[in-house]
Amino acid sequence: MITVTVDITAPLYWWKEFDTYKVGTVANSCSTMHKIQAKEFTYDDFSMEHIGNVPNCDPMYSEALDYVIMALNEARHCYLDTKDKAYWWQMIQLLPSSYNQTRNVMLNYEVLANIYRQRKNHKLDEWRDLCKWIESLPYSEFVTGEIKESIPETTGDIKQVF
Repeated sequence: MITVTVDITAPLYWWKEFDTYKVGTVANSCSTMHKIQAKEFTYDDFSMEHIGNVPNCDPMYSEALDYVIMALNEARHCYLDTKDKAYWWQMIQLLPSSYNQTRNVMLNYEVLANIYRQRKNHKLDEWRDLCKWIESLPYSEFVTGEIKESIPETTGDIKQVF
């Protein structure tokens, strides 16, 4: 039951899956509802490494995020100027699931073992990245089931080990 606290920045589509791990986890985030207008939207706010990354891909896929970011920023500016909630709704409902959110997460090695076992070969890069991070933790062999180094032989006369 080793406790781990970590800040994770991941897209909303990943957080939807992470939220299935309700037992043994606590997560606090900067509220999207209250902070969405706090800063200008940029490409760095989104996970977009796979957008348009297809052979013979129509450029509309890579251009789509350009238009979404322009619309989000226009709604943000209008909201900041007028405080009209209609513009706030534009931001909330146009926000794509690729938007990155940071959460402070507290969990334990038992939860990490479940995550590792269930997600180490997942199709989402973010899960595989998290599993690589889990492998880097101290005593990760308790989580992964893989022994990192061999236990030295003892010279004593041990009859029973518990």
